[in-house]
Amino acid sequence: MNKKIAHFSNKVARKAQKATDTWSKDYWHDFPFGRKPRASKDDYLKLWTEAKSQQYPEIDEFEELKNFAIDENWYHDLALHTQITVKNSNLCYQHGRVLYTALRGYLTDIKSQWNKSDLSSGQRMVTILETGTARGFSATVMARALFDGDVCGKIITMDLLPHCKKMYWNCIDDHDGAKTRQELLSPWKDIVDPYIIFIESDSRIGINRTSMGRVNFAFLDGAHSYDDLIIEFDMVQRLQRKGDVIVFDDYNPTLFAGIVKGVDVGCEKWGYSKTILKSRDDRAYVIAVKQA
Repeated sequence: MNKKIAHFSNKVARKAQKATDTWSKDYWHDFPFGRKPRASKDDYLKLWTEAKSQQYPEIDEFEELKNFAIDENWYHDLALHTQITVKNSNLCYQHGRVLYTALRGYLTDIKSQWNKSDLSSGQRMVTILETGTARGFSATVMARALFDGDVCGKIITMDLLPHCKKMYWNCIDDHDGAKTRQELLSPWKDIVDPYIIFIESDSRIGINRTSMGRVNFAFLDGAHSYDDLIIEFDMVQRLQRKGDVIVFDDYNPTLFAGIVKGVDVGCEKWGYSKTILKSRDDRAYVIAVKQA
């Protein structure tokens, strides 16, 4: 009887997963950002010029404190193609600077630990997890941090958006026609290909399906509800050790109360310290470090 119940349960689970996958592909593969460019090239360039001209003193201070800052020209060029979109809210891609500097600081610390240990060269690598790939901006920035830090590692990034399906992305590249994300990121393939693994999946399913071992560093930027964030936080904290890091975006009590609640509850429950960096318009980022 138990075997029959288990077989039936597995059968139902497989059917439910198949239905979920089918719905996901029907929506996320069917031009979710539209079937044509949403603005002219000049409009995208104007938005880019305005966004990159903004000042962010707290993030400047964070870079000075950690003594790491991403190459400015490289960073803004990547943002033009992957972060400048037509939307109702103000454009801000400062999470890239936060991720780069926080990760470079972490890599410096862990390399110091490696130098005091007897780990072989094959064991000296880090695993980074990201939820919410979007156009690949954050993952590419973290890949640049690995490259600049001369550290072996892999970035596992998850999103329901496909990597190899041609579509319009609501970005300046749409004027060249529909592209895959792989094509969109091709100018940075020397950074992308060696480090990033793109997984098309709901993170709540994909994290459990992926055997990744220790997660040294994570950027959780998928769904923005309390329930979804706390599920991701719980799954990741189980894979981390003392000193490992999770970065959160959109820490804003007005727009994303669920994220604020999830970050606060998770940090207290699972023993993470919390550093808050503000950008503007009440938008902030959280760097959470596991304490035990």
